[in-house]
Amino acid sequence: MSISAFRRKKNIFGNGRGFSLLEMMIVLVIIGIMAGIAAPAVGRILDGLKFRQQASKFSAVLRYARLMAVSRGEIVTLTLPEEGDCLFVLSGAVEETRECELGEDDVLTMDPGEIYFFPEGTATPALLTFEKGERIKRIRLDLLTARPVSE
Repeated sequence: MSISAFRRKKNIFGNGRGFSLLEMMIVLVIIGIMAGIAAPAVGRILDGLKFRQQASKFSAVLRYARLMAVSRGEIVTLTLPEEGDCLFVLSGAVEETRECELGEDDVLTMDPGEIYFFPEGTATPALLTFEKGERIKRIRLDLLTARPVSE
């Protein structure tokens, strides 16, 4: 077949110069429907990721307090004041505060209000409860190792 005969032959999709407006509109509608279905699922995944990340930060503060007590050979006290901003207050071998960075509706409780980390690597029993909407994460200190354990 010669080139000129090939050019004269009609393409099954029309004249072969691109997409029609109708075809483009159909594709955009399909993409819009797929995005509408996927967006809520992606939002839930991101919320769950933020929740786990924040709970992980709380565990990190507990591990840090234990590490400071063991490495400095002195008792470290961790408190979570009831009033004002959400702050972890570390005192004893180390004097510093760490922000909790809670959202508007987030709730963080610590039972009891003070945790003592000892140089031997142990601590007083404690339970942190983090609530974000319907999600609840409990972090307790292991009695033998004073390491945080998620429940």
